[in-house]
Amino acid sequence: MPKFNLTRARAITADALYVAALPRKADATVSFTRVGQFYQGKWDHADVDVATQRICLYHRPEGGRIAVYMSTEGQLFSPEASFRSGPIIDETLNNSKKLGRLADLRQIGKHLVACGDGGQTYHQRTDNVWAPLDLSLFDDSVDSSWAFAIRAPNAKTFADEEAYFDNNPTENAEKDRRRKLYMANLMLHAINGPSMDELYFCGKDGAVYFWNGHSSEKITVPTSSFLGDILVEDAETVWICGRDGTLLRGSAKRGFTAIPCDGSPQFSTITSFKGAIFLSSYAQPRGAFVYDGQRIRQVSSGLRQELDDVHTVDGVTDALWAVGSNAIARFDGATWEQTPLPK
Repeated sequence: MPKFNLTRARAITADALYVAALPRKADATVSFTRVGQFYQGKWDHADVDVATQRICLYHRPEGGRIAVYMSTEGQLFSPEASFRSGPIIDETLNNSKKLGRLADLRQIGKHLVACGDGGQTYHQRTDNVWAPLDLSLFDDSVDSSWAFAIRAPNAKTFADEEAYFDNNPTENAEKDRRRKLYMANLMLHAINGPSMDELYFCGKDGAVYFWNGHSSEKITVPTSSFLGDILVEDAETVWICGRDGTLLRGSAKRGFTAIPCDGSPQFSTITSFKGAIFLSSYAQPRGAFVYDGQRIRQVSSGLRQELDDVHTVDGVTDALWAVGSNAIARFDGATWEQTPLPK
């Protein structure tokens, strides 16, 4: 049994993959990441005292592709020692607003952009200083650290937690009140676009926004499901995926339509590879899916360990990577191959 669970992944090339991992019994919020690099068949790793929310593929101005890791608090770090960046959320903004967790980090052209709970959107300027992108979306009524501060002490399982709150009804009521307030916030989970003047944000309750370089407008889409990832094919073809089997295609200019899906897989990531759209689902059922222009179907790899443990799919020019908590597979367009797990 592996000692670590893979929690995040990002493909760099057909031969290079970066992952974030946590000890199997660790809390998901613990300030720790085992940074794993798979390159040409070999694993290397380093441990850092920062939790990882997202891994971004970053094309450096001086050349070369690297992985940049982001925490929910907006800390950025990279296995590449030359990477430098200040915090996404500056101290002044952090002190004046009740900000939630950051969710996504992406490179658009030469710029990094990020989004998160509380309607946060940011961009990295040419001087590497981060600034809010659209303050009109910021919904700072409830801070995530306050909302989730009430925890069951020393609880090691869900049963321990339930037993504690059953015996402490006043704390339980306050916990539920805070989290209900937090869930009413605008939560953005993904950001992407063809340019800095054409950005899309999506998140809770089917929320989709379009940034035109000056202001944001809410786009009506045919779903109220949580939306988790965005893929840009071109300016007129944007894909958005989410829970309940949701796959949307369109643009701000021509609107979005839903692609029919049998069942209700909980799509978490979306990518393209060799003309097809691939998705990961973390539940109902868990696995990798593909939309080939006709229908959405679950992928069958033919591997000894089938693709039933997938939380991330990521396509590069010559390979599609599928990563789960304890499984990694690579597809070259014809054959799936199991990739060894890091030690």
